Amino acid sequence: MHPGQNKERGHQETGVQQLTAQEDSGLRLQVIRVCRQLYNKGLIAAADGNVSVRLSGGDILITPSGMHKGFLNEADLIVVDSEGHVLNGPGRPSSEIVMHMAIYRQDPDARAVVHTHPPWTLALNLSGNQLLPHLLIEGRMFLGEVAVVPFERPGTDALAHAVVDALCKGPVQILAHHGAITRGPTLWRAFELMECLEHAARITALAKMLGEPALLPGGKV
Repeated sequence: MHPGQNKERGHQETGVQQLTAQEDSGLRLQVIRVCRQLYNKGLIAAADGNVSVRLSGGDILITPSGMHKGFLNEADLIVVDSEGHVLNGPGRPSSEIVMHMAIYRQDPDARAVVHTHPPWTLALNLSGNQLLPHLLIEGRMFLGEVAVVPFERPGTDALAHAVVDALCKGPVQILAHHGAITRGPTLWRAFELMECLEHAARITALAKMLGEPALLPGGKV
């Protein structure tokens, strides 16, 4: 092989490595910021919840198991391959890694997944009340249909399969007696969907306390 070709290939590989390192660093910072926002907004507590992003090469950057999400730093995050094997990181990946991987396999457009235990959303679910995202125009346009996934034990294949079955209904699912999960083309989109879900749940709960909520008229939207 011509020496110039080797050299050029070496430069290309170095460029790919630098790009991957830059991507990894930027996404780690995003994950930390989103975790802190989720904690500050009361959507998670202590070691609750998990956040992941899919890297350009197909590996997954995910939060660790058993660590307080509000106080993570970038070095705490775990990189796993598409089969869940740890490639980088000091601890164990989230116990919900199976659910995250199942979502990424099923939806090639998903680049980020956020799972939390949002109080108002869970309160509605646990009390047998239905979320009414269509009380407000923003909820109808932004959230779409919100499926409720039947309860399965956290961290199991059964839960992952149940979530995958509901993905066709939209990017937001409530996990019965457990929490909620969102996905998006970016991490910030997945975060915004989670924030919007909890906002809609809070408004639904407050409206039910005051009387019978009035839904948006269908012909006006």
